[in-house]
Amino acid sequence: MKAIKYLSLAGAALFFAACESDTDFLTEKPKDKVTIENAFNNSDQLLATVLAAYTQYESFFFSQGMGSDNFTYRAAGTDVLDCKVSNTHFSDFAKNWMTTSGFVKSMWDGYYKMISYANLAISQINNVTWTNQGDKTRLEAEAHFLRGIAHLRLAEYYGDVPIQNEFVENLKVDYTRNPRADVYKYAIDEFNMAYAALPENTIKDGQPGRASKYAAALYLAEAYLALGVETNDTKAFEAARDKAKEVTEKHPLMTKRFGMRVPGAPGKRNGIDNSYPEGTPYTDLFVSQNMTNPLNTEAIWVAMAAPNYETHAANGGQGNRSNTLSLSPALQDYGGLKGDVAGNSYGKPFSENVAAKYGGTTSPYIHGGTGWAQNTITWDATYDVWTKRNFGSQYDARYDEGVSVRTKYLVINERHPMFEKYVGWEEISGYNGISENEVSMFGAIFYKETPMDQWDWDEVNTGWQWFFYVPKCWLYRNKYIARSADAYLLLAEAYYRLGDTGKALEALNAVRERAKAAPATSIDMQVILDERVRELLLEEDRWATLLRNKPEEWQKRIMDYGTYTATTGPVYPEIRRWKEFTGPIKFKNWPIPQTYIDLNTGAEFPQNEGW
Repeated sequence: MKAIKYLSLAGAALFFAACESDTDFLTEKPKDKVTIENAFNNSDQLLATVLAAYTQYESFFFSQGMGSDNFTYRAAGTDVLDCKVSNTHFSDFAKNWMTTSGFVKSMWDGYYKMISYANLAISQINNVTWTNQGDKTRLEAEAHFLRGIAHLRLAEYYGDVPIQNEFVENLKVDYTRNPRADVYKYAIDEFNMAYAALPENTIKDGQPGRASKYAAALYLAEAYLALGVETNDTKAFEAARDKAKEVTEKHPLMTKRFGMRVPGAPGKRNGIDNSYPEGTPYTDLFVSQNMTNPLNTEAIWVAMAAPNYETHAANGGQGNRSNTLSLSPALQDYGGLKGDVAGNSYGKPFSENVAAKYGGTTSPYIHGGTGWAQNTITWDATYDVWTKRNFGSQYDARYDEGVSVRTKYLVINERHPMFEKYVGWEEISGYNGISENEVSMFGAIFYKETPMDQWDWDEVNTGWQWFFYVPKCWLYRNKYIARSADAYLLLAEAYYRLGDTGKALEALNAVRERAKAAPATSIDMQVILDERVRELLLEEDRWATLLRNKPEEWQKRIMDYGTYTATTGPVYPEIRRWKEFTGPIKFKNWPIPQTYIDLNTGAEFPQNEGW
């Protein structure tokens, strides 16, 4: 079987892999009747089918539009991210959340599509000729692994869902919902089968886009925790502890600088020195090339992006890439800063009269892509979780201004009195009530998602542009699907739920120590959920994390921290920026898409509580 490094074109390959060579299609004899049983001729077709499932899952990790993609839906409406759709916010659970909402169906469809690909591959694994038994064993393990992920996520999101363990060719209208605990157990069985057969380290093997044994172990830890919360089973928490600990032992945190941008590194990229003395081991982790560096012990599984626009375009526009408009502040729209004189001739501070030294236009590597902040990181995730609930830390490498985060932006209008000064939200005119809408478009950017300088950008051909003031908005960077920092925090949770607060703090503080943050001195689920924000913001599936926990552990949290994205006065809870939703949250899981309830005429398929 061919070695696969980039997994971007799997879907197309499914339909064309039947021919062994470029000329085979001229001589092949068509079958009298094509069925599932005889449609597959060789192992490459099975590989293509599994890669299609991989590609489907990868789509959840790349922001593709302005708030309308599965990347957004994994977090929008939680305590970390809000998104504005048709003048309604995801934090408005009364207006934007319905059983017919498109995003509810999109997530359901995405995971069942993964299951369908995996089921198809498993059903045909013995119907083709294999020249290498090891390839067969690995591919079958990958199919079980991906099927396990999809069932885990569906159970976390929707609760009781159908277990689908066979490929269905004909219309079926009598699905029934399996109990959530049973779905978790099924996912655990799938992960265990994968764990036994997957290779140990695909990063070192040069196949970072494919799953490894310890990716399966990481998901096992999460699934066991979910099962333990659902059933109050101590043994499930013990199993979660053991698997998470195993991952941390095999994939320790990176605590020293490494890779492309270490201090003193020779050479340049886009005219910027490779050497980045201000960086930290944490920022090194998010250099795209460093994610697949064999020295990176923290990397477990990486979603591969197209390396640049040329590769993306050469493959017919296929290949993962992220749209920075999705998570960028709308700086080009700010009319002024606090203290500006009414009717002044300065122009807009970030987008007019731009000095030639800054390229004459709003800059993505100064301002982060300059979109419309359709996805805005919440006030809490931007500020308070770092400053009010960070155990008095005076420094945190994950929140190093201008290095790992930008909450202050450079004024590049050479006529403006604040020219070449970095200003934050307090300086925006809307703070004084001049323009509430302007404040709403403010947001922070984090290095892990949006670069702090020009080094990361593809300068050859940036592809799609958005009007005259956004010269770049597509970014070609890999993304972590599984990183061992997550395992440390899952380990902390497992110990906490087992009543061992000392060990729980030890696991959590290992992550904080790498960030040079003050050690946590107490621990409960709110402390753990806070730390997951600080360490895994925009990486983890936040809805999955919250929903697998007890409602009392996340419902109030969303009301306290997630029902607005900015403020025009005192910080929460005195004044909420968005007043559309005042609670209470009545649901425990996402709604089942009404479309599928209506189509399922052969059996009862009840809607979730609260909808």
